[in-house]
Amino acid sequence: MTRQRSYVDEDLRRAVAESRSWRGVLGSLGLAGTSSGAIRSVRARADHLGLDYGHFVGQRRWTEEQLRAAVANATTWTQAADGIGLIGRVGVATAKGHATRLGLSTSHLDVGAPTESSQEWGPQITNLDRAGPLLAAAWFTLCGHDVSWPLEPSRYDLIVHRADGLHRVQVKTTTVRQGASWKVYLSTTSGERRPYDPDEIDEFFVIDGDLDYYLIPVSAVGGLHAIHLNAYQGFLLELQMATRSAMSGRRPSPDSAHPEA
Repeated sequence: MTRQRSYVDEDLRRAVAESRSWRGVLGSLGLAGTSSGAIRSVRARADHLGLDYGHFVGQRRWTEEQLRAAVANATTWTQAADGIGLIGRVGVATAKGHATRLGLSTSHLDVGAPTESSQEWGPQITNLDRAGPLLAAAWFTLCGHDVSWPLEPSRYDLIVHRADGLHRVQVKTTTVRQGASWKVYLSTTSGERRPYDPDEIDEFFVIDGDLDYYLIPVSAVGGLHAIHLNAYQGFLLELQMATRSAMSGRRPSPDSAHPEA
């Protein structure tokens, strides 16, 4: 049995024209704004009537018309994303996704778009969170230890095979500077921050914004949500100089590689 609508088509036309989101339409029609079923029903009716709701933004700060214009006027995806106030890889991915959904013509964005090899490039500290587990695995490998990658989901990033057994290592990175120290969060967040249980991991491998490495046992920081690394200099690791020099393309001098000499 089809449920009778509480509004007429003219009410829907006016609500769509005057609103900026589907929740706004529901409010104008006197319907519950939190009902996903009502949104689906109203949207289906709007589609049936051929109503244009491209001006809706919802949680976005840009409209579909603005995206269309940005894509049409751009020569690269980066420019298209910038045109609607989106930045970085996430912004480009968002713009691409919506453009695909809208069926926009984007072939011109691939013509003459600069490639990575034609641009100036190099290590960026903004990529530290992605590079962290790889840098940690490389450090342990340089030390002669075997490294395994656990299957997801897991509370630790690496399993390190050392002489005294297997160690579960959680990698943390930080680019947050507070005063003279780097601050690193050791807890995870999903609604509320949760510290790591000593039964879940054995050690934290921490990499700060200076590319200094720390190996901190969970027993030294158990229950803490965040720490300042200047208080944990006793856990600072060696070989950072070689790593930094490799990333910067410079070969360390014998004196700098062995400051004690």
